[in-house]
Amino acid sequence: MNPSIEFILSMSIIFPLIIGIVRWKIIDSSYYPFLYNMLAGLMVEIIIKILNNPTGITKAVNIFSLIDFCLFAWLFHNWGLFNQNKRIFLIIIFSACTAWVYITFFVTRFQHMNNPFMLIYSAALIFLSVTTFNKIVVQQRINIFTNARFWICIGIIIFYSFFILTRATDLSTGVLKHVSRSFKDNLQLINTYSNLLVNLLYAVAVIWIPRKKNITTLL
Repeated sequence: MNPSIEFILSMSIIFPLIIGIVRWKIIDSSYYPFLYNMLAGLMVEIIIKILNNPTGITKAVNIFSLIDFCLFAWLFHNWGLFNQNKRIFLIIIFSACTAWVYITFFVTRFQHMNNPFMLIYSAALIFLSVTTFNKIVVQQRINIFTNARFWICIGIIIFYSFFILTRATDLSTGVLKHVSRSFKDNLQLINTYSNLLVNLLYAVAVIWIPRKKNITTLL
């Protein structure tokens, strides 16, 4: 795909972000990490376009991978997935940071894409999304199609499933090194369109983010 077209499609993240900014003052603050994540995603896309060199792109993507996971983990924590246990949340964040530092500085040495970490955190986000999705279906009696968590989880599952396939084919060990160039290109094309689809799902999600709860004090 033409890089310019790919960049334009990646800019579709602007749509849910604009909706989020418009609704910022009235939405439940527990969803703020989701909006921060979209803003970070937009910034890294622009940075990659500006840098336009392999080394700079690698560093930008590697850094974003850690930010991406931490913001989503924060979001799931706000949703009560870790039973509001801040200690568990901090342990998860600390473990992710430790793994990122080790793989980035001692395995890939910041010279290559941090594929091992990306595979691990993508799988973790899919697991957290599936768990949250199951809780929505079992515990909540409202229409799931008007539930922002439902759309966010679906988006995460779709995007990171294809992302795992894309990252896996970039590994240079085992059978994967024999994957053809055309297959990788087609997979990257699918990943680009899945990114567009997910951004549209995120726009729907932002529309359905619940309003802040009004807290009244009885005197």
